[in-house]
Amino acid sequence: MKHKKITRNDHQERINEVLFQIHLDMQRNFSVEALALHVAMSPFHFNRVFKEIVGESVHAYLKRVKLEHAANLLLFNPQATITHCMNEIGFSSNASFTQAFKERFGVTPTKWREIDRANEKAVLVFLNKPLHVSIRTMPSFDVAYVRHKGYDRSIKMAWLKLQDFALRQGIDFASCAMIGLHHSNPRFVDALACHYVACLELPLGKKFYRSGEVGVMKIPETFCAVFTLEGVYGDLKKYMDVIYHHWLPKSPYEKRALPSFAIYHKNHFLEADEHFILDFCIPVRFK
Repeated sequence: MKHKKITRNDHQERINEVLFQIHLDMQRNFSVEALALHVAMSPFHFNRVFKEIVGESVHAYLKRVKLEHAANLLLFNPQATITHCMNEIGFSSNASFTQAFKERFGVTPTKWREIDRANEKAVLVFLNKPLHVSIRTMPSFDVAYVRHKGYDRSIKMAWLKLQDFALRQGIDFASCAMIGLHHSNPRFVDALACHYVACLELPLGKKFYRSGEVGVMKIPETFCAVFTLEGVYGDLKKYMDVIYHHWLPKSPYEKRALPSFAIYHKNHFLEADEHFILDFCIPVRFK
């Protein structure tokens, strides 16, 4: 039984490494062979382990996350061409991109913009709330992290796993920055299928290593639009709707492929009153 647990932890660590590489560079078209080599596994074994841990094949995962990112780009950057959005996710053929997009979302990229189902579902009740935004370069962060599937209160489990990791490693959890990476847009991805990554900034001066579900990575230095937000559980999605579907399209910026992230000053997943104070950071560049 102990051997099985060690094997499972080793597999989890290796898949975490692969997922980090995938999301770091959405333009790159990774092959199964290259990803397997990166974590010293045979392609056959890697494929099997990836599906067991992630719940879908390597090919299906790569295709899905790329197309979800393209769907975001089409909505958030209305001035960008279809070709620009296609190139951002590593597609070189307009025909293959259109076909893959239609298979995933039921409409062509052009039609997606016309009907804009994500905007139809957007909750703009915070539209008249003042947004406190600054444009600045955010520093890099060395973090321990836990991946979680689902945008709901179950995210708390990822944070509890990081608390346990911090205790075992002698890290003062309360003194470390907490960062949440948002990989999915819940307006067109089912909330239970959305991907979130809970991250704890690691203290300087000591080397930390991945351990089972807890990975270790560096969040790169990023040029961001930073929104200082306060509210209770459920409010962040409403703020995101206003930022993504109203502020961003009208701004001189477009969203980059890197995930948006929240730096918590008060983490609603760990607070009894579910109250948050955070900086919501969107990686951007000039259009």
